[in-house]
Amino acid sequence: MKVFLKNEDLKKLLARFVQEGRLFAPVRRCGYSGWDRVSSVDEVVLSREQAILQGEEVNTREPAKIFVFPRSETLFEFEGEEAVETGEIPELVVFGLRPCDGRAMAFLERFFVGNGPEDPRVRQRREKVTLIGVACNSPADSCFCTAVGGGPHENKGLDVLLREVAGGFLGEAVTSKGEELLTGFPEATAQQDAEAEKLKANAEATLALKIDLNRLKAALDNGFASPIWERLTLECVNCGACTFLCPTCHCFDVFDETVRGRKRRSRIWDSCQFTLYSQHASGHNPRLNPAARYRNRVMDKFKYTVDMLGEVSCVGCGRCVRVCPAGIDIRVAVAEILKEAAQDGR
Repeated sequence: MKVFLKNEDLKKLLARFVQEGRLFAPVRRCGYSGWDRVSSVDEVVLSREQAILQGEEVNTREPAKIFVFPRSETLFEFEGEEAVETGEIPELVVFGLRPCDGRAMAFLERFFVGNGPEDPRVRQRREKVTLIGVACNSPADSCFCTAVGGGPHENKGLDVLLREVAGGFLGEAVTSKGEELLTGFPEATAQQDAEAEKLKANAEATLALKIDLNRLKAALDNGFASPIWERLTLECVNCGACTFLCPTCHCFDVFDETVRGRKRRSRIWDSCQFTLYSQHASGHNPRLNPAARYRNRVMDKFKYTVDMLGEVSCVGCGRCVRVCPAGIDIRVAVAEILKEAAQDGR
């Protein structure tokens, strides 16, 4: 199902969600765009070109995973010895996430819901949120989605994909929620569809990086003890920014606390880049040095999730590249790993 939304039609649709108080979208902040509940459509950063003119990033700095896997949440409160779940999860509409974030949402849903015992909070939040993605016609220099199996116009994990064309957006319904949302809009013409496909091809052409994921997996299968990890980690300051801003990192900690006399159990994001993350109750820490922690991050993205789910968990959004204070680039790390493997005959 493909329809055409004029710019004013899209604004009217978003205004309806604003009036209902359930629209979250990228808004302007100090030098970047971030997610927030919007009170006016005029606050929304609608396109990459608009963001560039205002000196902002192509993508939101924080990942869209916050809508299904919040950075912190109360799981339940205690009434005596009984655990009582807290608060109803609200229905939300998230507009403006990029295809890399959509693909990350699909990964998180599969990881938390379709991989053994499900996480009911993640499932409920995904059921309650409608994801309206916007394709990338002009990817950033830090983007590499095609190198890890994605694409700037991919619709995976979304309910609706909007592709910006002359005069408006070509809308593609991906799920039944998306079909319901786009009902009533005129069908897209063959010319508009052709324009979107041309823009897609142009966007893909700007993403030159190629990664042989099968060869990388084989290199990592035999590279646990490689000295390369020490070299790759020399500049790392273990701040954890790469993991907290990654749209697929899924590590968390659970703890009990008492707030204003009420006991509750909470969940917060954690990071494998922190020293205490892997420390055992005995005090032993198998990842005491930074090299072991960085190795775990790279292994998780390109080996462990492949072993577990059959897919890499890096979506090529480039957030870790942009925010690393030490300038560490995971694309360079991957290239070095493959280079070493080739020299060693692996």
